[in-house]
Amino acid sequence: MTITADVYDFAIFLIGLGFFIFVIALVPALLQLKRTFKAVEELTNETRKTVEVVNFIAKRTQDQVADFEELISRVKDLGIKVTGLGDIVVDNVKGPIISFLSFIFGAEEGFKRFFHRNKKGGGKDEQL
Repeated sequence: MTITADVYDFAIFLIGLGFFIFVIALVPALLQLKRTFKAVEELTNETRKTVEVVNFIAKRTQDQVADFEELISRVKDLGIKVTGLGDIVVDNVKGPIISFLSFIFGAEEGFKRFFHRNKKGGGKDEQL
């Protein structure tokens, strides 16, 4: 028995052999692609869980920052009120203290003049 083949038969044989090798190589590639897709799906699920946790933490942090901003605002308002209260106290206490000290110094000067005046009368005023 002799095998005779012309160029076309040989070309069809080579195409078939190439297709067979391609299919044999494609099966492991498809299996690996399936595993890759499954790993990507698991990674996506883990990422989704992580993002949910991060969003929860970010929301809590935002709430805390809002509370902290409110606290800072209240402390600032309190500082302004304390400063205003200090100004009011100084304004209301300064006048009576100055008046009282003026009265004390005036009384002292008056007593000095009264007790140290010249007994001859009509004398010169002393410069103290």
